[in-house]
Amino acid sequence: MVQAPHQPGGAPLRWSFLDILAAATGFGVLAGLAEVLVHLVRRLSGRTMFMAPEHVWQVPFADGLVFLGFGVLYALIAVPVRPLRSPRIILGFFGFLAALAVLLLFERIHVVVEVLLALALGVALARGLAPRAAALRRLLRLGAPAALLLLGLTGLSLHGLRTIRERRSLASLPATITPRPNILLLVLDTVRAWNLGLYGYGRATTPGLREWATRGVVFERTLAPAPWTTLSHAVMFTGRHPTELSVTWDRPLDRTFPTLAETLAAAGYATGGFVANYTQTGRPTGLARGFAHYDDYPLEAIAILRRIGLFRRLAGVDRVAELVGRRRMIEGRGAAFINAEFLQWAGATGGRPWFAFLNYYEAHGPYLPPAPFDTMYFRRPAPVAERYWDLLVRAYGRPPVPVEDLAISLDAYDGGITYLDRQVDALLKSLEQQGQLANTIVVVTSDHGELFGEHGVIAHGNNLYLQVLHVPLLLLAPGRAPAGLRVGSLAALRDLPATLLDMAQVPNPGVPGRSLARSWSAGRGPLPGDTVLATVDFNRLLPRWPPAPVLKGSMRSVVLDSLQYILNGDGTEELYHLGRDSWEIRNLVSLSDYRSDLDRHRGALRALPPGKGFGPVP
Repeated sequence: MVQAPHQPGGAPLRWSFLDILAAATGFGVLAGLAEVLVHLVRRLSGRTMFMAPEHVWQVPFADGLVFLGFGVLYALIAVPVRPLRSPRIILGFFGFLAALAVLLLFERIHVVVEVLLALALGVALARGLAPRAAALRRLLRLGAPAALLLLGLTGLSLHGLRTIRERRSLASLPATITPRPNILLLVLDTVRAWNLGLYGYGRATTPGLREWATRGVVFERTLAPAPWTTLSHAVMFTGRHPTELSVTWDRPLDRTFPTLAETLAAAGYATGGFVANYTQTGRPTGLARGFAHYDDYPLEAIAILRRIGLFRRLAGVDRVAELVGRRRMIEGRGAAFINAEFLQWAGATGGRPWFAFLNYYEAHGPYLPPAPFDTMYFRRPAPVAERYWDLLVRAYGRPPVPVEDLAISLDAYDGGITYLDRQVDALLKSLEQQGQLANTIVVVTSDHGELFGEHGVIAHGNNLYLQVLHVPLLLLAPGRAPAGLRVGSLAALRDLPATLLDMAQVPNPGVPGRSLARSWSAGRGPLPGDTVLATVDFNRLLPRWPPAPVLKGSMRSVVLDSLQYILNGDGTEELYHLGRDSWEIRNLVSLSDYRSDLDRHRGALRALPPGKGFGPVP
């Protein structure tokens, strides 16, 4: 049995108020370093870390401050209760908290098991460290505040180095030989074309875009390459088919293929990215490659706290969200902030042509646009964020989701789209007032859509139906594209890099895809037909048991003209005539009249890059 540590005079050793605070801070910093180590190990294994480089110092710094808060509470209780000032109890308690903070990163482990494991580790730490309590106290008194100071200085240094690196990158860009237009790519995350007034939706959700469309080109049949964010953006940036890319739910975009930003930077463009959905489009995903400036993970207290283990689970508690603010609990930034950051950056590019990519998040679940857009399409109480997560859980089980819940989500979704319409309208008007819009190619699109009960499915990332693949595409380019044109031929987001390089007259280094500018360019012939491929691999975060009827494994889809073919992971096939059946209600696979069409789509799928994790084509 380990004896309790004693003072030189023989009395049991008791730690002071400041000793408790030092112990709490020290264990917090160690917990934060351990959390960073867990993420780094995941990164070394090739998985996406979903953390910014700055989190290497921010997480231990935040953990140290959070644990310091626990230390103050503990010390206030322990000062009058002498046994609580025993080193063994203090070390055991904060050892338990540190272990729990790390274990909470593993979401597949039940929280009760994590608590029991943390208790066992806390007891083991107390037994092992208690005999060295005196020396440990001296170390913590100096080491804990020194660690916080060092982490803070590291953060300031890294911020300064990043600023210097961006300035050097801008200064080192090659001079542009001929005047180039600016390029602005606006991605409305999770916005399907079906819910835009611009595309005939019953609600006037996009009056601003409808007005801008009279000055540009609207593509009526644009399809996304994937029903989720990272892969769809990767295709937009590289022009490659989704099966050619390394991107999966937990794997980033590698360096196999050049990106649009890299190509434009080599041509002398200043490049900047400003993303609201920083979890799926941040630097760890590989999408920032080629951008000299990239705004993703914000330097905000709540955003940093969401990264640490002890706060991650609290973020899902309704009362915590209500106290802090539901929108702040979502890992995303507001469109108004994104616009402001972009305008400030664009004004400091020194007259160079720029390429800017902006990602907006307000239409993404759990659909929490700011007031008054959160309730503008219904008079019921505002939807609670947790309703969205509850719906996701229920949608993968047997009980159907109530229509009332789906209607509330759809109303809030439309409100988010209208808010984004206002923000895009304000941004374009600001550029026009500054005199920049006349020399800017503007693309307004989305990465994928959303389902609200169609086909018995909700959300995205779990199917390849038209509701998640049909996205808006509006192109504004004064003097380079006609005004008021609507193009009915099939287009794909994969065509964007080739299109933008063509319109900006930047030499194409081999980026694949068709230039959509052929839709209106005289003498270049009609837009050639294309095989549009879309894929989704099974998300490992989705439940495999009990088996949900809507989950069919990894899927591939090919669209040729008006027919869409879907090959599901369970081997079943679907064929729909999109021109006659846009809701995709009637599966034509078994009809003899479409046997040749079915064979043609199978052949087209065989001719495309197969990708990993997909079964053979029939």
